Amino acid sequence: MNSRDNSANAFRLVGIEPDSVYDRGTPRRGRRRKVTKNLEPEKNPQFVEKKLRELSTLAEMNEEIHSTMDLDRLLQILVEKAVIGVNFERGLIYLLEGDFLRCVAFLDRVNREHASRIKDSIGFRMDETSVEVLCVRKGMPLYVQNARTDERVSQKLLKITETQEYCVVPLLGRSTVLGVLTGDKFYSRSPILPEDIDTLELFAGHISLAIENAMLFEEKKRFNEALEGKVAERTSELALANEQLSDKMRELSTLFEMSKLLGKSLHTEPVSKHILSMIRGLGHPCAIHLRVQGKSGPVFQEGLDEKYESVSATPLERDMEERLSARTDPLSIPDLHSKTWPPSLLEYLRERTIRCALLAPLRSKQTLMAALAIYASKPGSFGEDQNRFFSAFAQQASLALENALIFQDVLDRKNRLEEENISLREKIKADLKGKFIVGKSPAMNEAMDLVRKVGPTTATVILYGETGTGKELAANAIHELSPRKDAPLIKVNCAAIPDDLLESELFGHEKGAFTSAHERRMGMFQLAHRGTIFLDEIGDLSLKTQTKLLRVLQEQEVQPLGAKSPVRVDVRVIAATNKDLKRKIEDKSFRSDLYYRLNVFPIHLPPLRERRQDIKELVEFFLRKYAYLRPARARLDQSVMEVFLKYPWPGNIRELENIIERLMIIARSDAITAKDLPSELREESLKPMDVKPLGVAIEEFKKEMVAHVLSLTGGKKSKAAEMLGLPRSNFSRLLKQLGMR
Repeated sequence: MNSRDNSANAFRLVGIEPDSVYDRGTPRRGRRRKVTKNLEPEKNPQFVEKKLRELSTLAEMNEEIHSTMDLDRLLQILVEKAVIGVNFERGLIYLLEGDFLRCVAFLDRVNREHASRIKDSIGFRMDETSVEVLCVRKGMPLYVQNARTDERVSQKLLKITETQEYCVVPLLGRSTVLGVLTGDKFYSRSPILPEDIDTLELFAGHISLAIENAMLFEEKKRFNEALEGKVAERTSELALANEQLSDKMRELSTLFEMSKLLGKSLHTEPVSKHILSMIRGLGHPCAIHLRVQGKSGPVFQEGLDEKYESVSATPLERDMEERLSARTDPLSIPDLHSKTWPPSLLEYLRERTIRCALLAPLRSKQTLMAALAIYASKPGSFGEDQNRFFSAFAQQASLALENALIFQDVLDRKNRLEEENISLREKIKADLKGKFIVGKSPAMNEAMDLVRKVGPTTATVILYGETGTGKELAANAIHELSPRKDAPLIKVNCAAIPDDLLESELFGHEKGAFTSAHERRMGMFQLAHRGTIFLDEIGDLSLKTQTKLLRVLQEQEVQPLGAKSPVRVDVRVIAATNKDLKRKIEDKSFRSDLYYRLNVFPIHLPPLRERRQDIKELVEFFLRKYAYLRPARARLDQSVMEVFLKYPWPGNIRELENIIERLMIIARSDAITAKDLPSELREESLKPMDVKPLGVAIEEFKKEMVAHVLSLTGGKKSKAAEMLGLPRSNFSRLLKQLGMR
């Protein structure tokens, strides 16, 4: 086999076809590559020296990536490191910016003035067919043997450089090609070898890491600016909470990117196991062990023996960890048997014929975040080269682990702040709405008297009333009157949440409690701790959920799904329903013991048809509320009010509000007339009155008359009796008879 066949096979080993190496099948200027026969790479001094130079260059590049934030300056430094590390004489970095490949860094080790002129005058459109553009499209290295004859070489490049032979490698991001890195040996005219391209591609990976770090930093900066703009519009309490979240997110931004060697996971356990699995192939250690320390204790601790099976007993003792507490570089122990260790460790060493160890600290700023221990059976296995390699490895592993730990902490804080954010926004709405409980009818006055009496207590309250009668407003008022008004009021619509999700919403769940439980989540009862929870549509709860709710009311503790122990909560419960719970008890669809737990202080909110004297005041309130929908003040025609007073209002106050809002939008003039009303409302008001028994009609007439007089007197019974010509005692008996006390 000739030299060219050897070279072609070598290029195939690095993923490059021979056709892209030798142009049109002709050897490069007749030169042949020398092959050292019968000499393994690791025993070849030149190979060892080359690998040492690569490791040194990688360490220098890592240090620059972590310390230099200006991308242009960093790229110029990195191209210089890469060119010198491969022993090239010239090198360029191109970045893909939209549809243009722009030269951002160029090094000419001989003629630096020439380099600055070339950098400012070269670039490629992505619709061109240059080697650089093809490299971006294919995402793989390309080699040019003769730039003067290769049709892929751009003419604009040939006009400003005298390039002959050069190679191009892609800068690969996580999901896209970021640009390309080129290099040549123009001045020495020595050939470019396959291992040169391999080394240049290795350095290109670290340059890609620097580019993605800078892009992430800018993206995070834009995100923070947008977030701060929204926070400024909210209340000071929400602004403070979101500012804390933004601070944590900024801390995460500088550590968000980790090396491709450590995968893409942002969770501590997968990252830690990935670190262990990567070390398995490095020199076949007898055993390895990793201990990751969290804020409140170890969050990961695992060892692998020589068969790479998990072991419960590990050789990492407290005194070893203390040795690393003040170190930033790995600690090598050439002969463990020459030291005095605890009996448990000595037994572990003898069983696995362990003689030496290397301990690498994984640090977060000034804190020892994790300790990595690697053990070998041959004394002195960890020399200076291994120390240098594991120092660089520990830097990458530290970034990944710190990223995962901070991400989990920020995620927990973010979930909590988002829930509190929603609760506080609902509280603000409740503060605004709670002041506008409109109506002075006797039935409404009686209900609000009960609200004022029970509000300052901690008693459980249940609100009965049809849909749209204002049960949520009453709950807001009760909470605002209570000593818990500064704590959150958490609202849950039991009918709106599917039954299979309601339990985790109410009581929370641990990570992994069920298939989609990827993170720990606090339940509504935990969010309402020291506050109030409003359970609307309580009558729609399933029997299973009713049982768990009963326990919360009895024991004042919740059991999150997947949790080993219950969590104490201090929560006031306000329930509401439009169902007949006694009938549901008879139907065995509602627990009687839960009913008696909830029915401590019942309040009945009357439907609108039983408080018609409030309709005029409600209409005026809604006209003011939706005045912004019209340029001029709207006036309601008397014919409209007559229709309103006759209509039965099955949807109660909510239906009335919706109709007023609609009228404010579609009315043709400032005077809103009956013609503007929905057809079904007009038709309902024109229906003849139902014929009722005389006794029923008389009783209803009495109720309406008494209610009307009371509204005229502002609820003063003595004046109402006087207007009706009745003694006060007779008027009181009439109220009792009509059920209006």
